[in-house]
Amino acid sequence: MRITFEYNEDKDLWCLLNKGGGSLNSPGKMTKTYTELLEFAAGGDVAEVAGEFIHQYISEHNIDTKRNAKMAQENWNGVSEQFEKIAERVFGVNIEDTITAYLTITGRWPYNIGQKYFFVSAKASNNNVTAMHELWHFYTYAAFGKYEKDVGPQKYNEIKESLTVLLNMEAAHIMGGEADEGYPQHKELRSSISKMWVETKDIQNVWGDALDKCL
Repeated sequence: MRITFEYNEDKDLWCLLNKGGGSLNSPGKMTKTYTELLEFAAGGDVAEVAGEFIHQYISEHNIDTKRNAKMAQENWNGVSEQFEKIAERVFGVNIEDTITAYLTITGRWPYNIGQKYFFVSAKASNNNVTAMHELWHFYTYAAFGKYEKDVGPQKYNEIKESLTVLLNMEAAHIMGGEADEGYPQHKELRSSISKMWVETKDIQNVWGDALDKCL
């Protein structure tokens, strides 16, 4: 698996307009940047001024997207091999794709497995924990995506988001003192997954138990 970090203005624009105003796990919850975009639009067409807003935002916040992409790449390269070994051991699958990590000012980091990309912060020069979280979803899909249709999108989402708690248990030593906090609504399931992992160290058992608790 190869991860490349880059800034693409079109992708940033798409992310801001489509995810800044809310997401599946935070419906209706606008990011700070999106709120600023609405203020900038002053009641006008948000989409029409979003590009101008992004340029101004990057300038006013002194964001060097090229530098941050380069630094993010270097930081990721320092942990990527260890991360892949951990993920492959946990999920029992490997991913050989080239995946792009796009920088965005949005304040929310969606991903697309089919198109092989995810988002990270344009403000940060180290996006390792965000990358690990998003890539954990790629590994979850590689191992269990075939069940998504039967499970249903809502339950699948609950489980795949909750499974990221395993990062704190298996990858803490490469997370630079940070932790994967997850979403408040998944706290109980994350706790259950942690306990099952300690007991079995078997991702199939963990998945099955989590599925039972979501039914």
